[in-house]
Amino acid sequence: MLLSAQRPAALVRKGDQAMLQADYYTALHYFRQAFENKEAPDIEYRLAQAAYGFQAFELAETHYGNLSRSTAIQQYATAWLGLGKSLLAQGKYEEAANAFHAFLATERGSKQQVAETRELLASCTWALTQATEEEWSLTRLPRRINSPYGEFGAWKSGDTLFYTSYRYEKEDDKYEPPRKISKVMISRDERRGRVLGRGFNEDTVHTAHIALNIDKSLLFFNRCQFTEGAKIRCEMCVRKKDRRGRWERRYTTLPAPINVPGYTTTQPAILWDSIAQREYLVFVSDRQGGSGGFDLWQVPIPEKLKGWQRPEPIAALNTTADEISPMFHNEGHSLYFSTNRLPGFGGYDLVRVPYQGEMEWGSITNLGSALNSSYDDTYPFVKTAEQLYFSSNRPGGRYLDPDSKNCCPDIFKANYIPPPPPVEDTTAIIADVPPITPEVTEPPKPVLRTLEDFLPLTLFYDNDHPNPRTRRSSTTLSYEETYFSYLRREDEYYEEYAENQDEQDALAAFFEDEVVEGFERLELFSTILLEQLEADQTVEIFLKGYTSPRAQGDYNLLLGKRRVSAVRNHFQSWRDGILVRYIDEGQLIISEVSFGETKAAASAQDERAGERLSIYSPEAARERRVEIVEIKRGE
Repeated sequence: MLLSAQRPAALVRKGDQAMLQADYYTALHYFRQAFENKEAPDIEYRLAQAAYGFQAFELAETHYGNLSRSTAIQQYATAWLGLGKSLLAQGKYEEAANAFHAFLATERGSKQQVAETRELLASCTWALTQATEEEWSLTRLPRRINSPYGEFGAWKSGDTLFYTSYRYEKEDDKYEPPRKISKVMISRDERRGRVLGRGFNEDTVHTAHIALNIDKSLLFFNRCQFTEGAKIRCEMCVRKKDRRGRWERRYTTLPAPINVPGYTTTQPAILWDSIAQREYLVFVSDRQGGSGGFDLWQVPIPEKLKGWQRPEPIAALNTTADEISPMFHNEGHSLYFSTNRLPGFGGYDLVRVPYQGEMEWGSITNLGSALNSSYDDTYPFVKTAEQLYFSSNRPGGRYLDPDSKNCCPDIFKANYIPPPPPVEDTTAIIADVPPITPEVTEPPKPVLRTLEDFLPLTLFYDNDHPNPRTRRSSTTLSYEETYFSYLRREDEYYEEYAENQDEQDALAAFFEDEVVEGFERLELFSTILLEQLEADQTVEIFLKGYTSPRAQGDYNLLLGKRRVSAVRNHFQSWRDGILVRYIDEGQLIISEVSFGETKAAASAQDERAGERLSIYSPEAARERRVEIVEIKRGE
């Protein structure tokens, strides 16, 4: 039965069940369907809660805001609290403070909610007064490493980057919708990541979070299982090296008291105590005996991994909030980790604490707004004092749900920018110095300010999309919808086409520099188009549709028209239809021409070459496109 055909009450029950299991994605899915059928305040409140839990903060802000502006706020006063938290998560500190004040003014909250709101208000004030003391340049690692599903736990050795990716479907999962699992990945020189081999990962459980001991003879990591819905429980495992210096295929699950039934033991880090001359395993757990939530724990690593002591919480660092993703930097004698304690910038912040030896600690320092955001900043890995890696779900990453715009974490690299040297006395005699050879750098990308600057703007499609295996000349789908469907199949393209590193690199460059770049340019193009229409300009856009030569010419002609139709639909639906009135009034004209396969490049293979070359190769994929080729302006 289609979801849209189900009664709203049935959809709400399914959403409520998903919320109990902390499966916010599924809950959002059901509540959204229910709300489309019945725009009731109780459903919208549930929808806002699910959106916030899924970290779709813009969507949560929209629905909490709707409730706050309606008479329903008398019944759902906590919508003000939800609105404030959604705004705070986006770094809108002043607006968040106003919402928190509005919630306190209702005098409808419980003691716990009032206390939480006052702490959040103080956090807004704190964040607004924080000055940037250090400068860092932040680089999101390329899309051949970061995917729309979430990457985290970076750990680098030489030119090799190890990390965890949450992109793989759980094999034979009977849960609906199917759940993703994580696997440990490896990338050299920031090339496309691949799954760590030798049977390290599995297809039915999560593998994540690696940490090497000091002499690199032990590799600690996690195996995690779904327990209920989206809830996950992890165990700590270890691998040893064999006689040839390779990691053994067999691994050992650490015994009690390290792993405790019913609780998570996760995110290992290795701490070397130079005073005590011993190694400690530092990890994260929600077991009893801590301060509440997720806490940091430590235990000495015994010789030959036998005779483990009972772990102890690191009481000096733990709070009733969550402390996660520890990493010990030996050279700096400091522990880095993430915490969502207040005050903070919002979500998890990166912090540092100096280690004084024998489990004595200095003062915790927030790493500041140059590194932290209002979103979740986690998994610090300090390469040197001037370079670190971390994960963040801040905006700007790839996402696969255009409605919620939920961003999963991406891996970032941060480089420290030293302050400029003091100005020297200009009256001093300047000694002769040899000429400096300037560095050869890539030319900067051109700044796009006018519609003509974008031409040609190229948008790509999956094979036989939109609406495969039909002979229609139009579609109801927008380009945005087809684009996200295309990205979901990116891994399949690598599996079917790339047989060596060069082919992997070529395909990665196509998706990163052409497919994704085209979509992002379309968004900016649309923004500039709206500005020009608002300035009373008349604009005509000319579109050309192309196909690869797999099908017959008449079919390809219709397919090219469908692709042009999807781009037209983009301009109809963009920003909730803000351009429609300009189209209706003739101020925005979209002219369509479909060329089908007659314009396909000579390098594109037809179906006789097999699917690998005619579907999955960059040459074939490059032919499945629509181009905005010309702009004309009226009086």
